[in-house]
Amino acid sequence: MEEKKRRGGILGCAALMSIIVLFSKALGLLRDVLVANFFGTGVEATAYDVASSLPITIFDLVIGGVVSSAFIPVFNSTMVKKGKKEAFSFASSYINFIVAVCSLIAVAGLLFAPALVRLQAPQASAEVASLAETLTRIMFPMIIFTGLAFSFVGILQSLGEFNIPALISLVSNAIMVGYLFSLKVTDLSTRTAVIGLAAAMLAGWAAQAFIQIPKMRSLGFEYKLRSPVVSPPLLKAAKSAAPILIGTWTTPLCTLINKRAASGIEGGITALGYSNRLYIVIVGVFSFVATNLLFPYFSRAEAEGDREGAQKMIRASVKTLVYIIAPIAVGLICLSVPFTSLVYERGEFVHSDTILTASALSRYAVGMVFMAANEVLVKALFAAEKPARAMISSLSALGVNLVVVTVFGEKLGVGGIALVSALATAVNLFINLIMARSAGVCRFTVLDGIDVVRSLLSAAVMIPVILFISSKFNSNIATLALSVVASAIVYFAASFALRSEEAKALLSIITKKRNSADCSEDK
Repeated sequence: MEEKKRRGGILGCAALMSIIVLFSKALGLLRDVLVANFFGTGVEATAYDVASSLPITIFDLVIGGVVSSAFIPVFNSTMVKKGKKEAFSFASSYINFIVAVCSLIAVAGLLFAPALVRLQAPQASAEVASLAETLTRIMFPMIIFTGLAFSFVGILQSLGEFNIPALISLVSNAIMVGYLFSLKVTDLSTRTAVIGLAAAMLAGWAAQAFIQIPKMRSLGFEYKLRSPVVSPPLLKAAKSAAPILIGTWTTPLCTLINKRAASGIEGGITALGYSNRLYIVIVGVFSFVATNLLFPYFSRAEAEGDREGAQKMIRASVKTLVYIIAPIAVGLICLSVPFTSLVYERGEFVHSDTILTASALSRYAVGMVFMAANEVLVKALFAAEKPARAMISSLSALGVNLVVVTVFGEKLGVGGIALVSALATAVNLFINLIMARSAGVCRFTVLDGIDVVRSLLSAAVMIPVILFISSKFNSNIATLALSVVASAIVYFAASFALRSEEAKALLSIITKKRNSADCSEDK
């Protein structure tokens, strides 16, 4: 009974988080659409793409994965074993440490902006590089707010609050979208407008941190400036910091490597940027909810010694994500051109930009299932305090991406570079599967594998349906709408015919809701 109640609570929280994240991602997509509309793929767009990704990339490389991933297991362990007071003391000292490190990174970014721009876009024109340096200096202080925001996220999630952390991106995206809409009624030059956009991004990240403070206070957390500089929990978190950090390097370093390779292709940087953000918007709704909701549960289960419960949740999470994302990935691969056109093609973003961006998007989509499943396994390894294993798989995937892109470079084209990124994600996942099994974190069974194959086969059945519909309609909206409806019906029917456990669970949920509705009407 207690287990059912807990699962119901998790599902309810997941549903609400999904709605919040969906709105946030939709706003993020609107933000990207407006950026594409105002700046296209020209000088300002390229400079903004380079500059806006630099602080986040550097943050991810230097400290990003550590902030919440190293914090949550130690905080939960401290709270279970020593109580809330000790856990809050550790949280205060952790915040002090993170702010100090992020401040040093921010200062370094301001001083070395030209070198960082050239590192990411070595073949960019002098005009692009000059503007990117200016934008980089405006946005780099956001690293401090990023560190604070993710520290607060770790505290709130450990205390069972997931909705406010899910809401923070919605707030920052709303600030940027509000600014971009204001450009419609102003007469700013494109250079001035993009500088204002950089300032709006900085304000958005500051808001992500500050919006969480009231909820933290209501849950009893009190920040102490003079908390112990060095404490056993902080040392424990620091010990796992390096492998956790390296274990999260794959995505940011692959992005940096790929943008360097694309900098010599006309429109290459912006095409990769637009397609990658569109890809992350789609896969992020599901993987964000799964990993951010489940990670604290994994950590608490490990702290309490309930490894069997954690394993069941890990296996169920991976299979559910594959079932949800497999048809989306197939649809994105087949419909990348009409989808990209519908989202971006207006204003300064012309059809040739659509074709280039769609070629990257369809290749990124190949790695969508791998990315979602891998996120769960990485969090499971972190929760079990086995970060070194995630580090090994990350370095292996990074090596694959680096070697292939370095050897073939611009010959790959934008689509080829994105496909290499998908290949690296697949390598990362399969090595993490081995690592999780060897560490006893999660052992997937043959039946689990069969269930995953059922989902993939069901998604493959959609392909001829989508291609047939695409051949009959010239309208992007009609093609997408009919393809989504028809392929969803085909996918569910195929998965049910193949006796997919996830399809049965979905049908059971629908049946229960219908029965509940019928009972309500009878009353």
